[in-house]
Amino acid sequence: MSNRTYTQEQIISFIKDALEEFAHIINSKYITKSEFTKFNKFFKNLLRQTKKKKNPYYYEGSVNSEKFEYTYPVFHTYEDAKCMGKYITLNTKYVPDLDLMRIYKMFPNLIENHELLISLKPNIKPGRRPKDLEKDYEKERLEKAAKENKATCGICHNYWELVDMDNKKDIIADHGFFIGYGQRNNVCFGARFKSWEKSPESKIQYVKVMLKPTLKDVLNSKPSQATVDALIKMVEQYKIADNAYWSLPREERQFKEPPNTPEYRLPGQRIGYTLSKVRNINLSLITEVWFEYKSKLENQIKSFEKQIAEWVLKPTPREQREENNV
Repeated sequence: MSNRTYTQEQIISFIKDALEEFAHIINSKYITKSEFTKFNKFFKNLLRQTKKKKNPYYYEGSVNSEKFEYTYPVFHTYEDAKCMGKYITLNTKYVPDLDLMRIYKMFPNLIENHELLISLKPNIKPGRRPKDLEKDYEKERLEKAAKENKATCGICHNYWELVDMDNKKDIIADHGFFIGYGQRNNVCFGARFKSWEKSPESKIQYVKVMLKPTLKDVLNSKPSQATVDALIKMVEQYKIADNAYWSLPREERQFKEPPNTPEYRLPGQRIGYTLSKVRNINLSLITEVWFEYKSKLENQIKSFEKQIAEWVLKPTPREQREENNV
């Protein structure tokens, strides 16, 4: 499971998309085994109640486990062993502004839809959905964007509202953020630029301001044995602090945060390489982690520069619809 976080707005959007796909299945009067499995997991996990139970592996003085285990609702659309879908635990660790009651009020028919799905079990078809019964997702996304006057963000390439802001007209609205400490955090870099249809400037600036400086810092951070020694010391100090934390009475731990898990974090990373369970921290391993991240940045720069070089002016979804209606 990924350590990345999501916003309430994103979770609501994911649920809406899933329910639109489910509605298409119902309307088509055709359901495959993989579709049934996917949506059975989706409804069961989304409707799961938050529960607290005793940890059977916990013993007094244990430093590796809590006395209680918690289960939470999950946004789950894994379809098969290839894990094609999303798995997002619905708690404030992964969704900081989570409001489950609001989600359930927005989607009051989840239980009824799940019961409807279960009733279709005798009608499951083997294999894939026939081509003529497939849902045209891109066409629907384009139509929805045209209706709502949305255009493409040059960074995340999703459709977002066009707004007038800061004396600029028809720019991409703020998106990708979550509310914390009285402000918006982590707004997408592509916000407040012209849409990708109208200008490549957001991507040009992202390469210039974010990617290339980050790559330069990463190149200057190539690990050495001194890096490895510092990481080993960090892990040793963490183990001492972690043992001390879990040795405290449960009542005291309630008012104290556990020590931060040690990470090898490179410039530009929000979440680094976790070290707490690595048995042999050595220069070869750390260099491999560094090289993988460096290569990822280099490839992203090449990809963005190629997209910039090939950019052409295009109509927005609403302009396309208007042209087609002329």
